[in-house]
Amino acid sequence: MQTDILLVNPPITLEERYGAFASVGSQAPPLGLCYLAAILKHKGYSVTILDAPAYDLTLEQTLQKIDDVATGIIGITATTASIIRAAELAQALKEKGSTARLVIGGPHVSALPERTLQEFSAFDIGVINEGEYTIVDLVRSLTGDGDMSRVQGIVYRDNGTLHITEPRPLIENLDDLPFPAWDMLPYLPKYYKPAPHSYYQLPSATLMTSRGCNGTCTFCARPFMGERYRSNSPEYTLGMIDYLVTHYGIRDIMFYDDNFLLDRKRVVSICEGILKRGYKITWSCLARTDVMPEDFFRLIRKAGCWQIAYGIESGDQTILNNIKKRTTIERMTEMIRKANEAGIHTRGYFMIGCPGETKDSISRTMHFMTQSGLKDFHVTFCTPMPGAELFTTASQYGTFECDWRKLGFWEPVFIPFGMTKEELIASHRRMFRKFYLRPRVIVRYLIKIMTKPTIALNIIKAGLDVIRYSMAGYFQSKARRIKPAHHTTG
Repeated sequence: MQTDILLVNPPITLEERYGAFASVGSQAPPLGLCYLAAILKHKGYSVTILDAPAYDLTLEQTLQKIDDVATGIIGITATTASIIRAAELAQALKEKGSTARLVIGGPHVSALPERTLQEFSAFDIGVINEGEYTIVDLVRSLTGDGDMSRVQGIVYRDNGTLHITEPRPLIENLDDLPFPAWDMLPYLPKYYKPAPHSYYQLPSATLMTSRGCNGTCTFCARPFMGERYRSNSPEYTLGMIDYLVTHYGIRDIMFYDDNFLLDRKRVVSICEGILKRGYKITWSCLARTDVMPEDFFRLIRKAGCWQIAYGIESGDQTILNNIKKRTTIERMTEMIRKANEAGIHTRGYFMIGCPGETKDSISRTMHFMTQSGLKDFHVTFCTPMPGAELFTTASQYGTFECDWRKLGFWEPVFIPFGMTKEELIASHRRMFRKFYLRPRVIVRYLIKIMTKPTIALNIIKAGLDVIRYSMAGYFQSKARRIKPAHHTTG
């Protein structure tokens, strides 16, 4: 049977994506592809999704699966972390003689459209930014008159020359999009799971109910989804929750919006809807402390919110100012306290090696993360990603190794002036030791393991990875520090 378009999430392992923290990494559904598939199906096109990471497929196995689908268009999604794998897949398809038009979409090509097609010659077309309406127009063009110049929001080749078409406006009403095509994926409860720190019970699923961010953080690639906040209505959001609960028995949801709690009225309506339905689900979300409403912690707790993950980044005010975080140490401390008082677990996301970072600023961050009341934490290396302000200004603040294979937050590629790569790695490991190897944190995780046997194994595996990473080289460096000086006698 002929398929109009095959959508592919390219093969990439958890080890490649998360390094030493592979067991802590998530295997989340490719929601972007699900939205594309849903609208294509709604418009009458036949579409298939192949999620290679969910099946843990190799490149060769992925190629074999693609061979089973008769199609003239193959769409591949890629972040910067997966762009090499996507390009390898595209190149392998060309070398096997595939005549399908190869379309690349996702954050990387959106940030660097011409550069992506220049560096990776196997891609024929790139979809820039939001792709739902673009992919429909593109498939219509490729299966019809073939005039891609009239398709907004793409970059394409024509006789060896690259062309970028007129930008496509942002989608104003996200409720106009059909629900993601989860039914085209492998069975959600079996093949997908968030990271161990992101769910309270299983089965768990992820949702994205808004797009765009009003923040100005220099490390964030905001243009991909727009710099203006847009959201699904409470009714649409509750409809997705209904679908996941009814069809998959989902008991826990991670809202992966950049700032789920931004619109107080919307969140209150969603919470009231959950309570009215009598769902016994739990949920968690991401939030910014600078714009978060202060007066509804108890309501969201009552509606099932068990964790808020705050984007903290640093415990040093100068660093926060350098990265345009638009918040203060005092404000972050207050939001952590209010959530804790409401019985909501607080998790802090940090970055090390930001512009202006010093040993002293790292020490202040370590003090904050252990004294602020956070129940959980995670830290990555500050990485200038394509589309972010820091990607173009990094050389003003340090040295930057722009290697797509390394831009995954798990090793330092940006080294602030005055620091070394070795110092950043040592400090990164030390932060994990200082936070997690405290008695009260160890006890809290032991209680979680004993009271939640269904997720205990995942927690243990993640904990062992953290211990292995944080303790690597610790005893050798400690021995070097206490080694007695060598004295000579004359």
